[in-house]
Amino acid sequence: MRKRNILTIVIAVLVFMLVVGTTREARAQQKELPEVSMLTAVPNFAFAAIWVAEQLKYFEQEGVRVKLTPAPSGSVCLNAVVGRSTNFCASTSEGLVLARAEGAPAMAIQAHNRAMTLSIVLRKAIVDKLGVTRETPIGARLKALTQLGTIGATGPGAASEQIFKFLVKKAGAGGTVLKFVYIGAPELPAALMNNVIDAYALSPPSAEVTEASGKGYVLIPLGKGEVPELTDYPYEVLMVRPDYVEANPKIAMAVSRAISRGGALFRSKPEEAKAALRAHRLGVKLDESVFELSYNMVAAAMPAWGNMTPAGWQKVINFATGAGIVKEAQAPSNKEGVLWTNKYVGKP
Repeated sequence: MRKRNILTIVIAVLVFMLVVGTTREARAQQKELPEVSMLTAVPNFAFAAIWVAEQLKYFEQEGVRVKLTPAPSGSVCLNAVVGRSTNFCASTSEGLVLARAEGAPAMAIQAHNRAMTLSIVLRKAIVDKLGVTRETPIGARLKALTQLGTIGATGPGAASEQIFKFLVKKAGAGGTVLKFVYIGAPELPAALMNNVIDAYALSPPSAEVTEASGKGYVLIPLGKGEVPELTDYPYEVLMVRPDYVEANPKIAMAVSRAISRGGALFRSKPEEAKAALRAHRLGVKLDESVFELSYNMVAAAMPAWGNMTPAGWQKVINFATGAGIVKEAQAPSNKEGVLWTNKYVGKP
């Protein structure tokens, strides 16, 4: 009996030492991981691939720790990369077109959308008066945008403004005078629900929250891919300074792969991706109905991987010039190595 007790104690001590050693080794490995900073533009489901990667520890699995911080806007995010106050910026591709046209040193190394994810939301009373729904042919829905009064936007020249100009022009009403008011993303839902503005465009769930109140209606969810010019389109991209990425290729590859894995999960294992997104701090805050609507509006925009193509970037350039963000004479080339590169994104 005594020998058995001694043997039991020895085994317990060995197990304890093994557990302690494993824990210390895991902590040591975690401390050894390089840490980088990343800003994202206004937080919404356009960044779902990044959030899933964060939630499922894909960054750590790829060998890097990422400190994620939301920025007030895409321009702040991109300026932080150019000014070296952050390593990575996740923001919209048309902003990069403008930045490069102005000579800013930045480029895209990964894309986490395959379509523009903005949702065009109108006051429900206007939609009902016009007799249109999400099932109405897209041409008729685009025409509805020509009947609007004041439109809300995050700021002058922002995608939330330029998208209306682009879509109205596509509807064949390029001469339509559009009236905008700039009030920032957080104030847009309340402004619409209080009849201050007739419409706005933001990625889910920033437009979808108005449907729960019965005051708004998402008429054109661009993330569903109904507008060819804005589909197969690298909308939200990971941007860096070229000198930083050349000096830190392994880190760039780790970050790019982690985000690409997060986006790919929406296609390979959609329920797992959905659960991870739901568990994220923004997903947790949403009512079930708003989350489901938002998820359905953006899921199809998630790419099979984060690589890019010249054809996709030509669509970005076409949007930037068509919406007046840059003049055609200023537009950069769509060739790899100018605005973008697949050098660091790797393969599935």
